[in-house]
Amino acid sequence: MPESLGVVTPQGAAIADLFWLTLALSVLVFALVVGILAIVLIRDRARPGDPDPVPTHGNRRLEIAWTVIPFVLVTILFVLTVRTMLTVNAEAADELRVQVVGHQWWWEYRYPDLGVVAANELVVPVGTQVRLEMISADVIHDFWVPRIGWKKDVNTGQTNLLLARVDQPGVYDGACAEYCGSQHAWMRSRVIARSTAEFADWVRAQQSLAPASSDPSAVRGAQVFAGTNCVNCHLIGGTGGVGQVGPDLSHVGSRTTLGAGVLDNGPGQLAQWIRDPGAIKPDVQMPSYANLSNDDLTALAAYLWSLK
Repeated sequence: MPESLGVVTPQGAAIADLFWLTLALSVLVFALVVGILAIVLIRDRARPGDPDPVPTHGNRRLEIAWTVIPFVLVTILFVLTVRTMLTVNAEAADELRVQVVGHQWWWEYRYPDLGVVAANELVVPVGTQVRLEMISADVIHDFWVPRIGWKKDVNTGQTNLLLARVDQPGVYDGACAEYCGSQHAWMRSRVIARSTAEFADWVRAQQSLAPASSDPSAVRGAQVFAGTNCVNCHLIGGTGGVGQVGPDLSHVGSRTTLGAGVLDNGPGQLAQWIRDPGAIKPDVQMPSYANLSNDDLTALAAYLWSLK
């Protein structure tokens, strides 16, 4: 498999290997057919004064050859396809379950066995198979991270399964691959593969409440958050924010992006997003907070950034 594909899962590698073999066989058959056709056209073309050719009826060897060769090729591809399907769909005893929920226009990741909920960034341990149980909350989406090796539709009322074992640590970006509305292009996803120890540290941090900040601006921001209708849509552990409409913000400061990839995360970007998300991501289902004073907006952004 060419290194340029950069697939980091054995499932994706199996699919890529089958693709390249199928492509090689297709090119070989194409070259053979075109080559024979070219030879016949050049060697046997009619010349001025040539008599009409004598028709030849029946050639048992040729008929057997053009029947047996395609049968053998199709049989080989069938066997290899079944083997690839078994590899891609093989379950493991120690799988990490993650429930993937597609929303317009962001991804929610729930780790039911760990009590962790994240948004837009799927954190996984290297070398452990992950069981992605995917469903949509609204319209059809499609989960696609190219370096995983393949994609899967995310439908309403039906849970689709994608199994993947990431074997290399790193950050792998993806996107929704099924048109799902005006901000389809900004429904990005990110897979972050960490070592087993680093993943365990991340889980412990996610399971705990974010430490309270001593920064006066962040303290003021917590009061601003509690006093706005943010609490109706977003959950922050240990606070009055218990909404389930938008992403869980309990550890929003630890994420690398905002708005499913539309902005890098940071205090300034948080303030920009809160002030007028529709100007950054039109049709986003979050109201603007243009009525907040600059001081309150800065404080709210500082508070959210402190939630690591």
